Amino acid sequence: MKTFMQIALWTGLSLGLLGCSGVPVNQDYDTSYDFSKIRSVEWLSAAQQTEPKASTFAQQNPLIAKRIENAITQQLQLKGITLRQTGLADAFITYHYSTKRILQADPVSTSFGFGMFSRHSGVMFRTSPDIYEYEEGRLVIDIIGRNNQLLWRGISPSRLVEQATPAETTARVDEVVASILAQYPPK
Repeated sequence: MKTFMQIALWTGLSLGLLGCSGVPVNQDYDTSYDFSKIRSVEWLSAAQQTEPKASTFAQQNPLIAKRIENAITQQLQLKGITLRQTGLADAFITYHYSTKRILQADPVSTSFGFGMFSRHSGVMFRTSPDIYEYEEGRLVIDIIGRNNQLLWRGISPSRLVEQATPAETTARVDEVVASILAQYPPK
């Protein structure tokens, strides 16, 4: 009986932790390409980048850009892919980062109340959606072939939350990049 309880506890804990991974990720890729051919990549030059350019983002936000580049490099190394400076890499890699304002309405909530005060009484009924605005960030990581053909794209749209310390910011960037690149190479 004790073993069953331990298994149930660990299963519940594991499922709970899986539910906490709040980084949504999507991917798309060229289904005819053999991704096992990519053993090295190099950063795509600024002249070849499309809008929003990683080079522009790096000029405007050098600290975050460096964190993104470091996280991409680390994740690729874990996959056995070497980052080369220039020359004979098998493919190029780049990223795009953009933000947009999102209006979101919570579902209509209704409330009903009844109250009495002295000799007076009243009934209240309320229905209204709660509307709020937030900024959504979108990190896109692209792997591009030597012929400038897009081979793989990973996307993570996520709500931006300012972090209290640089270490927390780095941890958040690492988490998002790891989630995106967890889907590379496609299976």
